[in-house]
Amino acid sequence: ILFIQMATQRDEERRYNALFGSRVRFFVMLLVLFCLTAIWSNILTLNFVVICMAPLENGTIEQNADRYSYSNSEFQWLISIVAIAALATNGIVVYLIDKIGIRTVFTGLGILSAIVTMSIPMAIRNGYYFLLFARFLQGVSFAANFPVIGAFCAKWAYFKQVGLLVSVLVAYVQLSPTITMSVSGPLCQSSFGWPSVFYAHSVATFLLFVFYGIFYRNSPQKHPFVGSIEKAKIAIGKTAVVDKRSRVPVPYLSILSTPAVYAVWIASIANFGAVNLMLAFTPIYFSRVLGISITSTGFSAALPPLSQFIVKVVAGWISDRVKFVSETNKLRLFNSLAMIPCGGFFFLLGFLGTENPKLNMLAMGGAAGFLGAATGGFFKAGPMISKQYSHVVTGAFSLMLTLMMLLIPIIVNAVLDGEMGIERWQRVFLGTAALMWVNNAIFCIFIRGDPCKWTEVPPISPSPTAAKDLESTAHSIEQSKDAQEKY
Repeated sequence: ILFIQMATQRDEERRYNALFGSRVRFFVMLLVLFCLTAIWSNILTLNFVVICMAPLENGTIEQNADRYSYSNSEFQWLISIVAIAALATNGIVVYLIDKIGIRTVFTGLGILSAIVTMSIPMAIRNGYYFLLFARFLQGVSFAANFPVIGAFCAKWAYFKQVGLLVSVLVAYVQLSPTITMSVSGPLCQSSFGWPSVFYAHSVATFLLFVFYGIFYRNSPQKHPFVGSIEKAKIAIGKTAVVDKRSRVPVPYLSILSTPAVYAVWIASIANFGAVNLMLAFTPIYFSRVLGISITSTGFSAALPPLSQFIVKVVAGWISDRVKFVSETNKLRLFNSLAMIPCGGFFFLLGFLGTENPKLNMLAMGGAAGFLGAATGGFFKAGPMISKQYSHVVTGAFSLMLTLMMLLIPIIVNAVLDGEMGIERWQRVFLGTAALMWVNNAIFCIFIRGDPCKWTEVPPISPSPTAAKDLESTAHSIEQSKDAQEKY
């Protein structure tokens, strides 16, 4: 019977390898990327819809019957409540991920996001506070995004491809507005009107997370499609799989007393400050200051995050292959390549004026594009220095992103003070440039490219399941030594 079971298992593995090869982790990575993108896109829909559902200036009562507008303070709260919800629930989400894994937690929050996004048109029609509550629930669903990235990389990343996986997954921040801004304009102008933006995003999110819940596993060792060779590759450099009762508690005090961790978080503040500025205010700046039409605004606002998405993926791939500098200097190099030129383009935006909108668009695209190189900087540094505790260090990126989501609208609206003149925007752009340069300098001073001492764990005996997996793959590793470099 045992022989028959082993033979059946080998036959199944051969069939799965014929379909995926030893690259299942890349398929899973793309699935996680699209799920992360869906949740962030659902949040961003309102940023564009507020433009196209605004009452027409000279419209009739019938034309404005299903159109709505909000004051600056009301819209600021609609943005801020998402950040408040994510900040309030981040610790709970990190705890749940540590206890039960991202498969259950992320699936539940993804379905929540789909349901809430579907209900937003009804919330808008019923009143401001209904919409405010719906936005709060969207913020709750977003709290898991960066902890999911950290947990996924800790379990699924082959050590030579950490930079690539991190760069692809964190690129959801740019992929979301690229998709949302591109489709929202045509949907708003269609016969289905502005509600179709929310309905389309909701359906896509629901389908993605149903598939994710079925296909994903918290560990590659448990995935039926992952072959023995790929399991062995992924296991290199990771601590042995142990029974849950034997796990070492997260060393929170040691993490919070490490300067390199703060260097990563400080760099993330600059990055997410610039990202939130571009996501929340680029459509407004292009439409109301530069005078670009609604449909053109959608496509124009999608260009900066698209350029950043491409640079992020390429920079992550390159950072894994650069061998002529130390890991510490590599992190400094890529972070500086991101933040110094990005600050330079924001500095330039402060003096371009409104006479040539195309130059403004190119400068905004340049700022976003160069910022993508940060995937080889602080984004890569988070999992690198924290290893198995990456869901804590990288998970704090959610705090930084939501903190900036909360503060950027407050700061920008305070600087603009109800005006849309270029002189006010100059202060916004120059302040962003200074933030990029100062925070990058702090990162370069304190960052280190080696795993922290608190990632070292005492020798432990693997669980019976892990021992069986390791024994069964030993022969495959001997026969496939070249597989580590090939894939």
